[in-house]
Amino acid sequence: MGKAPWRAPGNWQMPDIIKENWERKQIELAKAKPVAKAIINEVKKRIIQQKKKKPWIPVGVAPDILPLPPIPKAQKPHAEFEAKLRKILPSSKILERNPREHYMAHDKVGSGANGAVIRASVRSSKKLQVAIKRCHIEDHDTNHHTFILRELRIMGCMTHPNLIQLREACLAEDYLWMGMELMACSVFGLLYNTTIGLSEAYTVRIAKECLEGLVYLHSKKYMHRDIKCENILLGRDGQVKLGTYTPRKSKIRKLTEKTLADFGLATPLNKMNQARLGTAKWMAPEVVMEQSYFENVDVWSLAITMIEMMDRVPPLYYLEENREIYGEILYGNPPKFNFTVPSSAMTDIVDWMLNQDSQRRPGARLVLVRVKLLIQMGVIQCANQGDLSNLVCRVFPNHE
Repeated sequence: MGKAPWRAPGNWQMPDIIKENWERKQIELAKAKPVAKAIINEVKKRIIQQKKKKPWIPVGVAPDILPLPPIPKAQKPHAEFEAKLRKILPSSKILERNPREHYMAHDKVGSGANGAVIRASVRSSKKLQVAIKRCHIEDHDTNHHTFILRELRIMGCMTHPNLIQLREACLAEDYLWMGMELMACSVFGLLYNTTIGLSEAYTVRIAKECLEGLVYLHSKKYMHRDIKCENILLGRDGQVKLGTYTPRKSKIRKLTEKTLADFGLATPLNKMNQARLGTAKWMAPEVVMEQSYFENVDVWSLAITMIEMMDRVPPLYYLEENREIYGEILYGNPPKFNFTVPSSAMTDIVDWMLNQDSQRRPGARLVLVRVKLLIQMGVIQCANQGDLSNLVCRVFPNHE
Protein backbone atom coordinates (compact mmCIF):
# COMPACT_ATOMS: atom_id res chain seq x y z
CA MET A 1 0.00 0.00 0.00
CA GLY A 2 1.19 3.54 -0.74
CA LYS A 3 2.41 5.98 1.82
CA ALA A 4 -0.39 7.87 3.58
CA PRO A 5 -0.75 11.46 2.43
CA TRP A 6 0.68 14.15 4.72
CA ARG A 7 -1.79 15.92 6.93
CA ALA A 8 -1.35 18.89 9.17
CA PRO A 9 -0.95 18.12 12.89
CA GLY A 10 -4.26 17.92 14.68
CA ASN A 11 -6.18 16.46 11.63
CA TRP A 12 -7.57 12.90 11.96
CA GLN A 13 -9.31 10.57 9.43
CA MET A 14 -11.24 7.40 10.17
CA PRO A 15 -9.65 4.33 8.40
CA ASP A 16 -11.73 2.73 5.48
CA ILE A 17 -11.98 -0.84 6.87
CA ILE A 18 -14.48 -2.05 4.21
CA LYS A 19 -12.25 -1.05 1.30
CA GLU A 20 -9.15 -2.59 2.88
CA ASN A 21 -11.04 -5.87 3.51
CA TRP A 22 -12.34 -6.02 -0.13
CA GLU A 23 -8.83 -5.44 -1.53
CA ARG A 24 -7.43 -8.23 0.66
CA LYS A 25 -10.09 -10.71 -0.61
CA GLN A 26 -9.33 -9.84 -4.24
CA ILE A 27 -5.64 -10.66 -3.67
CA GLU A 28 -6.55 -14.03 -2.09
CA LEU A 29 -8.95 -14.91 -4.97
CA ALA A 30 -6.30 -14.13 -7.58
CA LYS A 31 -3.89 -16.54 -5.84
CA ALA A 32 -6.55 -19.32 -5.61
CA LYS A 33 -7.86 -19.08 -9.23
CA PRO A 34 -5.30 -21.46 -10.94
CA VAL A 35 -5.93 -24.12 -8.28
CA ALA A 36 -9.71 -23.93 -8.83
CA LYS A 37 -9.31 -24.19 -12.61
CA ALA A 38 -7.19 -27.34 -12.27
CA ILE A 39 -9.83 -28.92 -10.00
CA ILE A 40 -12.61 -28.12 -12.51
CA ASN A 41 -10.64 -29.68 -15.40
CA GLU A 42 -10.03 -32.83 -13.38
CA VAL A 43 -13.75 -33.16 -12.63
CA LYS A 44 -14.64 -32.73 -16.32
CA LYS A 45 -12.11 -35.40 -17.31
CA ARG A 46 -13.61 -37.89 -14.84
CA ILE A 47 -17.13 -37.21 -16.15
CA ILE A 48 -16.03 -37.89 -19.76
CA GLN A 49 -14.32 -41.15 -18.74
CA GLN A 50 -17.45 -42.29 -16.91
CA LYS A 51 -19.57 -41.63 -20.01
CA LYS A 52 -17.27 -43.75 -22.18
CA LYS A 53 -17.17 -46.61 -19.73
CA LYS A 54 -19.92 -49.21 -20.19
CA PRO A 55 -22.27 -49.58 -17.22
CA TRP A 56 -21.46 -52.49 -14.93
CA ILE A 57 -24.01 -55.30 -14.93
CA PRO A 58 -23.85 -57.82 -12.07
CA VAL A 59 -23.13 -61.41 -13.12
CA GLY A 60 -26.30 -63.45 -13.59
CA VAL A 61 -28.55 -60.41 -13.41
CA ALA A 62 -30.15 -59.22 -16.66
CA PRO A 63 -30.53 -55.50 -17.08
CA ASP A 64 -34.06 -54.18 -16.94
CA ILE A 65 -33.88 -52.61 -20.44
CA LEU A 66 -31.75 -53.89 -23.29
CA PRO A 67 -30.93 -51.52 -26.19
CA LEU A 68 -32.91 -52.27 -29.36
CA PRO A 69 -30.93 -53.53 -32.38
CA PRO A 70 -30.50 -51.00 -35.21
CA ILE A 71 -33.27 -51.10 -37.81
CA PRO A 72 -31.79 -52.38 -41.10
CA LYS A 73 -32.27 -50.03 -44.03
CA ALA A 74 -34.11 -51.66 -46.94
CA GLN A 75 -31.78 -51.43 -49.95
CA LYS A 76 -33.34 -51.06 -53.38
CA PRO A 77 -32.54 -53.79 -55.92
CA HIS A 78 -29.48 -52.92 -58.02
CA ALA A 79 -28.93 -49.76 -55.97
CA GLU A 80 -25.26 -49.53 -56.92
CA PHE A 81 -25.98 -49.79 -60.66
CA GLU A 82 -28.81 -47.26 -60.40
CA ALA A 83 -26.49 -44.81 -58.64
CA LYS A 84 -24.00 -45.10 -61.51
CA LEU A 85 -26.83 -44.72 -64.03
CA ARG A 86 -28.00 -41.48 -62.43
CA LYS A 87 -24.44 -40.22 -62.27
CA ILE A 88 -23.68 -40.55 -66.00
CA LEU A 89 -27.08 -39.49 -67.41
CA PRO A 90 -28.71 -36.07 -67.09
CA SER A 91 -31.92 -36.09 -65.05
CA SER A 92 -33.95 -35.27 -68.19
CA LYS A 93 -32.97 -38.68 -69.61
CA ILE A 94 -34.12 -40.65 -66.54
CA LEU A 95 -37.67 -42.05 -66.79
CA GLU A 96 -39.18 -42.06 -63.29
CA ARG A 97 -42.42 -43.95 -64.06
CA ASN A 98 -43.07 -47.63 -64.80
CA PRO A 99 -41.90 -48.28 -68.39
CA ARG A 100 -44.66 -50.88 -68.95
CA GLU A 101 -47.19 -48.10 -68.39
CA HIS A 102 -45.19 -45.54 -70.38
CA TYR A 103 -44.60 -47.65 -73.52
CA MET A 104 -46.79 -49.82 -75.72
CA ALA A 105 -44.66 -52.63 -77.16
CA HIS A 106 -45.22 -53.83 -80.72
CA ASP A 107 -42.66 -56.33 -82.01
CA LYS A 108 -39.03 -57.34 -81.78
CA VAL A 109 -36.97 -55.62 -84.46
CA GLY A 110 -33.47 -56.83 -83.67
CA SER A 111 -30.85 -57.33 -81.01
CA GLY A 112 -27.73 -55.58 -79.82
CA ALA A 113 -24.61 -56.54 -77.95
CA ASN A 114 -26.25 -55.67 -74.64
CA GLY A 115 -29.87 -56.79 -75.19
CA ALA A 116 -32.92 -57.31 -77.42
CA VAL A 117 -34.46 -54.36 -79.32
CA ILE A 118 -38.26 -53.87 -79.46
CA ARG A 119 -40.29 -51.38 -81.46
CA ALA A 120 -42.69 -49.48 -79.21
CA SER A 121 -44.72 -46.30 -79.02
CA VAL A 122 -45.19 -43.85 -76.16
CA ARG A 123 -48.73 -44.24 -74.78
CA SER A 124 -49.22 -40.50 -74.30
CA SER A 125 -48.28 -39.87 -77.95
CA LYS A 126 -48.76 -42.99 -80.09
CA LYS A 127 -47.22 -41.26 -83.11
CA LEU A 128 -43.87 -41.12 -81.29
CA GLN A 129 -42.21 -44.49 -81.88
CA VAL A 130 -38.98 -45.58 -80.23
CA ALA A 131 -36.68 -48.57 -80.19
CA ILE A 132 -36.61 -50.14 -76.73
CA LYS A 133 -33.61 -52.16 -75.65
CA ARG A 134 -33.96 -54.18 -72.45
CA CYS A 135 -30.82 -55.38 -70.68
CA HIS A 136 -30.90 -57.87 -67.82
CA ILE A 137 -28.97 -56.50 -64.84
CA GLU A 138 -27.12 -58.81 -62.45
CA ASP A 139 -25.29 -57.19 -59.55
CA HIS A 140 -22.30 -59.53 -59.72
CA ASP A 141 -21.67 -59.00 -63.45
CA THR A 142 -19.72 -55.73 -63.22
CA ASN A 143 -18.06 -56.26 -66.62
CA HIS A 144 -21.50 -56.23 -68.27
CA HIS A 145 -22.30 -53.06 -66.31
CA THR A 146 -19.21 -51.40 -67.80
CA PHE A 147 -20.31 -52.07 -71.39
CA ILE A 148 -23.89 -50.91 -70.73
CA LEU A 149 -22.85 -47.72 -68.93
CA ARG A 150 -20.35 -46.91 -71.68
CA GLU A 151 -23.09 -47.26 -74.30
CA LEU A 152 -25.43 -45.08 -72.23
CA ARG A 153 -22.75 -42.43 -71.82
CA ILE A 154 -22.23 -42.23 -75.60
CA MET A 155 -25.91 -42.24 -76.59
CA GLY A 156 -27.18 -40.18 -73.65
CA CYS A 157 -24.49 -37.53 -73.24
CA MET A 158 -23.16 -37.06 -76.78
CA THR A 159 -25.41 -35.15 -79.15
CA HIS A 160 -24.66 -35.41 -82.86
CA PRO A 161 -26.98 -35.84 -85.89
CA ASN A 162 -24.99 -38.90 -87.05
CA LEU A 163 -25.13 -40.83 -83.76
CA ILE A 164 -28.20 -42.66 -82.46
CA GLN A 165 -29.63 -40.72 -79.51
CA LEU A 166 -30.97 -42.06 -76.23
CA ARG A 167 -34.35 -40.53 -75.41
CA GLU A 168 -34.76 -41.94 -71.90
CA ALA A 169 -33.72 -44.81 -69.66
CA CYS A 170 -34.94 -46.38 -66.43
CA LEU A 171 -34.31 -49.35 -64.18
CA ALA A 172 -37.41 -51.49 -63.56
CA GLU A 173 -37.18 -54.73 -61.59
CA ASP A 174 -34.17 -56.59 -63.02
CA TYR A 175 -34.07 -54.82 -66.39
CA LEU A 176 -32.65 -51.60 -67.73
CA TRP A 177 -34.97 -50.06 -70.34
CA MET A 178 -33.40 -47.79 -72.95
CA GLY A 179 -35.63 -45.79 -75.30
CA MET A 180 -33.73 -44.85 -78.48
CA GLU A 181 -34.49 -43.26 -81.84
CA LEU A 182 -36.29 -45.65 -84.20
CA MET A 183 -34.81 -45.79 -87.70
CA ALA A 184 -36.26 -47.29 -90.89
CA CYS A 185 -33.53 -49.78 -91.77
CA SER A 186 -29.82 -50.47 -91.79
CA VAL A 187 -27.61 -50.22 -94.85
CA PHE A 188 -27.36 -54.01 -94.70
CA GLY A 189 -31.17 -54.30 -94.83
CA LEU A 190 -31.22 -51.93 -97.80
CA LEU A 191 -28.66 -54.05 -99.66
CA TYR A 192 -30.49 -57.28 -98.82
CA ASN A 193 -33.72 -55.98 -100.33
CA THR A 194 -32.16 -54.77 -103.59
CA THR A 195 -30.58 -56.76 -106.41
CA ILE A 196 -27.52 -54.58 -106.89
CA GLY A 197 -25.15 -52.65 -104.66
CA LEU A 198 -25.46 -48.96 -103.98
CA SER A 199 -24.22 -46.47 -106.53
CA GLU A 200 -21.05 -44.53 -105.87
CA ALA A 201 -23.07 -41.36 -105.15
CA TYR A 202 -25.11 -43.09 -102.41
CA THR A 203 -21.98 -44.72 -101.00
CA VAL A 204 -20.17 -41.37 -100.81
CA ARG A 205 -23.19 -39.81 -99.10
CA ILE A 206 -23.41 -42.50 -96.43
CA ALA A 207 -19.62 -42.61 -95.92
CA LYS A 208 -19.45 -38.82 -95.52
CA GLU A 209 -22.18 -38.87 -92.86
CA CYS A 210 -20.41 -41.73 -91.05
CA LEU A 211 -17.16 -39.74 -91.10
CA GLU A 212 -18.97 -36.79 -89.53
CA GLY A 213 -20.15 -39.05 -86.71
CA LEU A 214 -16.71 -40.62 -86.27
CA VAL A 215 -14.95 -37.26 -86.14
CA TYR A 216 -17.29 -36.23 -83.32
CA LEU A 217 -16.94 -39.57 -81.52
CA HIS A 218 -13.13 -39.45 -81.76
CA SER A 219 -13.10 -35.85 -80.52
CA LYS A 220 -14.89 -37.11 -77.40
CA LYS A 221 -12.06 -39.65 -76.94
CA TYR A 222 -13.96 -42.77 -78.02
CA MET A 223 -13.53 -45.21 -80.89
CA HIS A 224 -16.38 -47.31 -82.33
CA ARG A 225 -14.55 -50.57 -83.23
CA ASP A 226 -17.43 -52.12 -85.19
CA ILE A 227 -18.23 -50.04 -88.28
CA LYS A 228 -20.10 -52.14 -90.87
CA CYS A 229 -23.32 -51.95 -92.89
CA GLU A 230 -25.35 -53.59 -90.13
CA ASN A 231 -24.43 -50.80 -87.72
CA ILE A 232 -25.20 -47.90 -90.08
CA LEU A 233 -28.87 -46.94 -89.78
CA LEU A 234 -31.00 -44.98 -92.23
CA GLY A 235 -34.10 -42.90 -91.59
CA ARG A 236 -37.03 -42.37 -93.93
CA ASP A 237 -35.97 -38.73 -94.13
CA GLY A 238 -32.52 -39.73 -95.43
CA GLN A 239 -30.68 -39.42 -92.13
CA VAL A 240 -27.57 -41.58 -91.58
CA LYS A 241 -26.62 -42.64 -88.05
CA LEU A 242 -24.10 -44.95 -86.45
CA GLY A 243 -26.27 -47.08 -84.27
CA THR A 244 -27.65 -50.11 -82.67
CA TYR A 245 -29.91 -52.61 -84.40
CA THR A 246 -31.12 -54.00 -87.71
CA PRO A 247 -34.92 -53.96 -88.18
CA ARG A 248 -36.54 -57.34 -88.72
CA LYS A 249 -38.91 -56.00 -91.38
CA SER A 250 -35.98 -55.91 -93.81
CA LYS A 251 -36.28 -59.74 -93.86
CA ILE A 252 -32.57 -60.22 -93.42
CA ARG A 253 -30.94 -63.35 -92.09
CA LYS A 254 -31.78 -64.54 -88.59
CA LEU A 255 -30.21 -62.24 -86.02
CA THR A 256 -28.28 -63.36 -82.96
CA GLU A 257 -26.81 -61.45 -80.07
CA LYS A 258 -23.41 -61.58 -81.78
CA THR A 259 -24.45 -60.11 -85.11
CA LEU A 260 -24.96 -56.59 -83.81
CA ALA A 261 -22.48 -54.66 -81.75
CA ASP A 262 -23.75 -51.05 -81.42
CA PHE A 263 -21.86 -48.76 -79.00
CA GLY A 264 -21.28 -51.63 -76.58
CA LEU A 265 -17.88 -52.19 -78.23
CA ALA A 266 -16.91 -48.52 -78.19
CA THR A 267 -13.93 -47.84 -75.96
CA PRO A 268 -12.14 -44.79 -74.53
CA LEU A 269 -8.98 -43.57 -76.26
CA ASN A 270 -7.24 -42.73 -72.98
CA LYS A 271 -6.51 -46.40 -72.26
CA MET A 272 -4.33 -48.90 -74.11
CA ASN A 273 -6.47 -50.97 -76.48
CA GLN A 274 -5.15 -54.35 -77.61
CA ALA A 275 -8.24 -56.56 -77.42
CA ARG A 276 -9.35 -58.29 -80.62
CA LEU A 277 -12.90 -56.95 -80.64
CA GLY A 278 -15.20 -56.17 -83.55
CA THR A 279 -16.30 -58.24 -86.56
CA ALA A 280 -13.54 -60.28 -88.22
CA LYS A 281 -13.96 -59.25 -91.89
CA TRP A 282 -13.91 -55.54 -90.96
CA MET A 283 -10.95 -55.66 -88.55
CA ALA A 284 -7.77 -53.67 -89.17
CA PRO A 285 -4.48 -55.66 -89.21
CA GLU A 286 -3.29 -54.25 -85.87
CA VAL A 287 -6.55 -55.38 -84.21
CA VAL A 288 -6.09 -58.90 -85.62
CA MET A 289 -2.50 -58.98 -84.31
CA GLU A 290 -3.68 -57.69 -80.91
CA GLN A 291 -1.21 -54.83 -80.99
CA SER A 292 -1.90 -51.41 -79.51
CA TYR A 293 -4.31 -49.61 -81.81
CA PHE A 294 -5.93 -46.21 -82.07
CA GLU A 295 -9.06 -44.58 -83.48
CA ASN A 296 -8.00 -44.96 -87.13
CA VAL A 297 -9.07 -48.63 -86.94
CA ASP A 298 -12.53 -47.14 -87.56
CA VAL A 299 -11.22 -45.65 -90.82
CA TRP A 300 -10.12 -49.12 -91.99
CA SER A 301 -13.52 -50.60 -91.09
CA LEU A 302 -15.33 -47.80 -92.91
CA ALA A 303 -13.26 -48.42 -96.06
CA ILE A 304 -14.25 -52.12 -95.97
CA THR A 305 -17.86 -50.96 -95.48
CA MET A 306 -17.65 -48.70 -98.55
CA ILE A 307 -16.57 -51.71 -100.62
CA GLU A 308 -19.43 -53.68 -99.04
CA MET A 309 -21.97 -50.99 -99.99
CA MET A 310 -21.02 -51.03 -103.67
CA ASP A 311 -20.28 -54.77 -104.01
CA ARG A 312 -23.13 -55.87 -101.66
CA VAL A 313 -20.58 -58.03 -99.83
CA PRO A 314 -17.32 -57.33 -97.98
CA PRO A 315 -14.03 -58.33 -99.69
CA LEU A 316 -13.65 -61.60 -97.74
CA TYR A 317 -17.31 -62.63 -98.14
CA TYR A 318 -16.30 -66.16 -99.21
CA LEU A 319 -14.52 -67.00 -95.92
CA GLU A 320 -16.32 -68.24 -92.81
CA GLU A 321 -13.63 -69.32 -90.35
CA ASN A 322 -12.05 -66.53 -88.33
CA ARG A 323 -8.61 -68.12 -88.63
CA GLU A 324 -8.78 -67.96 -92.42
CA ILE A 325 -10.10 -64.39 -92.33
CA TYR A 326 -7.30 -63.24 -90.02
CA GLY A 327 -4.67 -64.90 -92.20
CA GLU A 328 -6.01 -63.21 -95.34
CA ILE A 329 -6.09 -59.79 -93.65
CA LEU A 330 -2.47 -60.13 -92.54
CA TYR A 331 -0.87 -61.97 -95.47
CA GLY A 332 -3.31 -61.88 -98.40
CA ASN A 333 -3.89 -59.34 -101.14
CA PRO A 334 -5.06 -55.86 -100.13
CA PRO A 335 -8.87 -55.46 -100.01
CA LYS A 336 -10.40 -54.17 -103.25
CA PHE A 337 -13.67 -53.82 -105.18
CA ASN A 338 -14.61 -57.15 -106.77
CA PHE A 339 -18.00 -56.64 -108.44
CA THR A 340 -18.08 -52.93 -109.30
CA VAL A 341 -15.82 -50.48 -111.07
CA PRO A 342 -15.70 -47.26 -109.03
CA SER A 343 -14.10 -44.03 -110.19
CA SER A 344 -10.35 -43.66 -109.81
CA ALA A 345 -10.90 -41.01 -107.11
CA MET A 346 -13.07 -43.43 -105.12
CA THR A 347 -10.47 -46.19 -105.49
CA ASP A 348 -7.72 -43.84 -104.32
CA ILE A 349 -9.66 -42.80 -101.22
CA VAL A 350 -10.41 -46.40 -100.23
CA ASP A 351 -6.79 -47.48 -100.83
CA TRP A 352 -5.63 -44.54 -98.69
CA MET A 353 -7.97 -45.58 -95.88
CA LEU A 354 -6.76 -49.22 -96.14
CA ASN A 355 -3.09 -48.50 -95.46
CA GLN A 356 -1.68 -51.55 -93.66
CA ASP A 357 0.65 -49.28 -91.66
CA SER A 358 -1.51 -47.77 -88.94
CA GLN A 359 0.99 -44.94 -88.46
CA ARG A 360 0.46 -43.82 -92.06
CA ARG A 361 -3.27 -44.46 -92.21
CA PRO A 362 -5.27 -41.21 -92.04
CA GLY A 363 -7.70 -40.28 -89.30
CA ALA A 364 -11.41 -39.70 -89.85
CA ARG A 365 -11.07 -35.90 -89.89
CA LEU A 366 -8.42 -35.96 -92.63
CA VAL A 367 -10.50 -38.34 -94.77
CA LEU A 368 -13.60 -36.17 -94.31
CA VAL A 369 -11.70 -33.08 -95.47
CA ARG A 370 -10.47 -34.95 -98.58
CA VAL A 371 -13.95 -36.29 -99.42
CA LYS A 372 -15.57 -32.86 -99.06
CA LEU A 373 -12.89 -31.31 -101.27
CA LEU A 374 -13.39 -33.92 -104.01
CA ILE A 375 -17.17 -33.41 -103.86
CA GLN A 376 -16.75 -29.64 -104.09
CA MET A 377 -14.42 -30.03 -107.07
CA GLY A 378 -16.91 -32.38 -108.77
CA VAL A 379 -14.38 -35.22 -108.90
CA ILE A 380 -16.76 -37.61 -107.12
CA GLN A 381 -20.56 -37.52 -107.01
CA CYS A 382 -22.51 -37.37 -103.75
CA ALA A 383 -26.25 -37.99 -103.43
CA ASN A 384 -28.23 -35.52 -101.33
CA GLN A 385 -30.42 -36.34 -98.34
CA GLY A 386 -33.59 -36.27 -100.43
CA ASP A 387 -32.19 -38.85 -102.86
CA LEU A 388 -31.33 -41.18 -100.00
CA SER A 389 -34.77 -40.65 -98.46
CA ASN A 390 -36.45 -41.60 -101.76
CA LEU A 391 -34.35 -44.77 -101.97
CA VAL A 392 -35.27 -45.87 -98.43
CA CYS A 393 -38.99 -45.16 -99.01
CA ARG A 394 -38.90 -47.01 -102.34
CA VAL A 395 -37.33 -50.14 -100.84
CA PHE A 396 -39.49 -49.98 -97.68
CA PRO A 397 -42.77 -48.40 -98.86
CA ASN A 398 -44.86 -49.44 -95.85
CA HIS A 399 -44.34 -47.06 -92.98
CA GLU A 400 -45.35 -48.73 -89.72
